Amino acid sequence: MSDDSVYSKGLVYDDENPTASENDEWKGIRINRLHEQATNRKSGFPQALAEEGSYFTVTNPTPGTGLIGIAASTAYDAAETFLMIRNVSATKKLTLHYLHLKVTAAGTNGTTFGVTMVGDRGTSRYTSGGAALTPVNPNMGSSTTSGATVYAGPLVTTAASSSARILGDYPLRTVIKVIGDSYLFTFGAETPSTFSGIPLEGTTQASLQIPCPPVTLGENDQFLFHEYGASQSVGAAYTMSLGFWLR
Repeated sequence: MSDDSVYSKGLVYDDENPTASENDEWKGIRINRLHEQATNRKSGFPQALAEEGSYFTVTNPTPGTGLIGIAASTAYDAAETFLMIRNVSATKKLTLHYLHLKVTAAGTNGTTFGVTMVGDRGTSRYTSGGAALTPVNPNMGSSTTSGATVYAGPLVTTAASSSARILGDYPLRTVIKVIGDSYLFTFGAETPSTFSGIPLEGTTQASLQIPCPPVTLGENDQFLFHEYGASQSVGAAYTMSLGFWLR
């Protein structure tokens, strides 16, 4: 990525993500090479975040091949996790943007389906299972890498710490999942809406958009995504896409 940085007259010309300042440290006004002042680029502008190299995406390792989930408990279980993301950056905060799951295998014997989202702090709760996924920078001119570790699949995780917070609980289906179901979780939408009006029972494919709270992770904070479903004996499988930024 080309660097258009010039420092003169208290102005900073730079499309890259600037270094954070300490309290009371002088820093010039930030504008880009087109002389447009940057006022608040971190919210509502994923294109601008990508331009400065702050945005990252994660997908299933093999396109078109779903990640097997867990044979979920009837209710939330801290030891059974499908997705975990942890911020290991000492200088940047991680903010979730969206998570999209597409069902490629429905699992076996499930009669309901829901998810619980949990935030936690401190030592990594990952123990075993699943796959380590590598976030990539969609800005093809940027070499910036993410300060995050991501695991997905049938994960075994340790018990929640005393700092854990339940960030969301979403019963999604009153029957077993259907191949082709689409679940889009958006974090921090300015105008949250209700679930899309598609039947949640029967064998009709569901395309659900689920509004979720904003989630920001500091150093060593982690986000865990848990499935639950009555009577399930074999986990479902999903293709996955996750977007987030670090700043």
